[in-house]
Amino acid sequence: MRIHLTARRRAFTVLGNDVLRDRRLSFTARGILCYLLSLPDGAHEDARTLADKNPGLGRRGVAKALDELVALGYYLRRTTRDPETGQVRTDTSVSDTPHSHASPAPVPARPGTGEPCGGKAGRSPEGVENPGEEPSRPEPDGPPPPPVPGVAEAAPPGRAAALLAGLAAVEPRLALSAADVLALAPAADRWLARGTTEAQARTLLTAGLPAVVHSSRALLADRLSRKLPPPRESVPAPARSTALGECARCRDPLPRGQRTGHCATCQGTPSAAPAPALAPGAVNRFAAVVRQAMRGPLPQ
Repeated sequence: MRIHLTARRRAFTVLGNDVLRDRRLSFTARGILCYLLSLPDGAHEDARTLADKNPGLGRRGVAKALDELVALGYYLRRTTRDPETGQVRTDTSVSDTPHSHASPAPVPARPGTGEPCGGKAGRSPEGVENPGEEPSRPEPDGPPPPPVPGVAEAAPPGRAAALLAGLAAVEPRLALSAADVLALAPAADRWLARGTTEAQARTLLTAGLPAVVHSSRALLADRLSRKLPPPRESVPAPARSTALGECARCRDPLPRGQRTGHCATCQGTPSAAPAPALAPGAVNRFAAVVRQAMRGPLPQ
């Protein structure tokens, strides 16, 4: 067998032959050991991640190879407990030289509760009164701090103020501060007083903006003044139709304008005679004339 090695100047790992030819390890364990030693310090690898990268081997095969490395001291596990949180953590390390003390350290026992300290019920160990009885938010000692420049404040109430404050949701370049909303609210009120709906005003104020908006307040002040719509003419409401009266005897509808009383039939007033119906022969003659007119001119 002829061996060919390539001289490398970067991205390589140096391992001793005693590690690569350690017959106490299986070829799987030697391959995993070489892979782990090629990783940078601080890499996160365990049996799960190794098995995910080698689906053909599986977690059982990876765990068995790691057990071989642990038994010979190449793979070390150290279990510690955080003294503050009490959480248990396992730190692992890999070495190209086997260590004699490779057995995992036992998990340190959780510290005991200790002797009870003095104090009345309802007090914390530091002797402070029950915090539940104290107010959750202390009262301010002095006047409220001044507003921070650049921080948006809550918009004043009202339809016009809500319309102006909501323009930023449609067009971010028209964002206004609380002071700008207060200054422009009277002009927007005139729009609403003339019957303009909020949707129509929003469309008129946001349509056709210039490419660059230097001052949203100045632009909206100009549009509120220049595009003020004319007042809407009041349309009279249609007259309500009154229900027809009913005959007191037969309950038939009475003529329009008569609210009570009896209809003409119940009063004995003769109604207009219906138009006489045409005889069948006359109907046929009229139908023949209509058909002939549709086909062409009548014969002379």
